[in-house]
Amino acid sequence: YPPILDLRSIDGSFEVTGAAGPISFTPFRVDHGSMDALGFRVAGLAYVPDVVAIPEDSWQYLQGLDCFVIDALRRKPHPTHAHLDLTLEWIARLKPAQSVITNMHLDMDYATLVDELPKGVAPAYDGMVISFDNVA
Repeated sequence: YPPILDLRSIDGSFEVTGAAGPISFTPFRVDHGSMDALGFRVAGLAYVPDVVAIPEDSWQYLQGLDCFVIDALRRKPHPTHAHLDLTLEWIARLKPAQSVITNMHLDMDYATLVDELPKGVAPAYDGMVISFDNVA
């Protein structure tokens, strides 16, 4: 895709200050097929939208999560995105308080997923608000 933003390198943790005050972000590397991508740890939340594999040295950033927002493109394996069974394996390994699957293809029916997903795992939807305790 042609870039539509200015390139800004991310090297290590950084802080963004907004109306609610400063928020610290810790980036970590994940595999997105033939390229690297970044996941982000923000207090008790991890956001990993474009991932097909999590390198062993990145798992340290995923420990003790209150909320895990994670890629689950479709039910079948894909070369650049996690599929549902793989995502559920990662969730079982980490045991976060809650998980939200995102980046879903149109064949991932919301109502079906709500019925099928294990307790504590929900499909994302537009306008979703996520609440959790560890925000500092």
